[in-house]
Amino acid sequence: MKKALKEIKLGYGLGNLKFGMTRKEVELMLGKPSFIDKYSHSDSKKDLTESWQYDDLLLSLSFDEEEDWRLIMISVNDDFYELEGKSLIGLFQEGLMTELDEMDLGEWSLEVCSEDDIEDQKVIEIEEKSINFWINDGVLDEIQWTPFFIDDDTIDWPE
Repeated sequence: MKKALKEIKLGYGLGNLKFGMTRKEVELMLGKPSFIDKYSHSDSKKDLTESWQYDDLLLSLSFDEEEDWRLIMISVNDDFYELEGKSLIGLFQEGLMTELDEMDLGEWSLEVCSEDDIEDQKVIEIEEKSINFWINDGVLDEIQWTPFFIDDDTIDWPE
């Protein structure tokens, strides 16, 4: 099963796992998750997100209530996964930026997310491709992406 999930497909999903799938469809494909967390990004009770963690795959998936509980975000934490045939997890920040420039995915921005002097967390965002690269202590440890958006409120669900 893991081999079928190797390729990060921007705007589409991960291998044969596709944005827009229901929780039931994902569970049929991947089985039960190791852990499920439900939370809200706002005070609204209709703004819930359900996050599924698959420890054996080093993969997490998010489903939004606002999108009828369809798959809206994928995050990977293992160098097994590849973007454009390249394994990126574990690269130092400088190497990652070189790879991103070579892939020519568009303009990227780097933001420091650390809230104190102890932790060193940054994110490289390529808004045009709906993808984020999370860097902790100078090393890429998570890639997170969503479907493409037509505008701020409209998702371009893959066919």
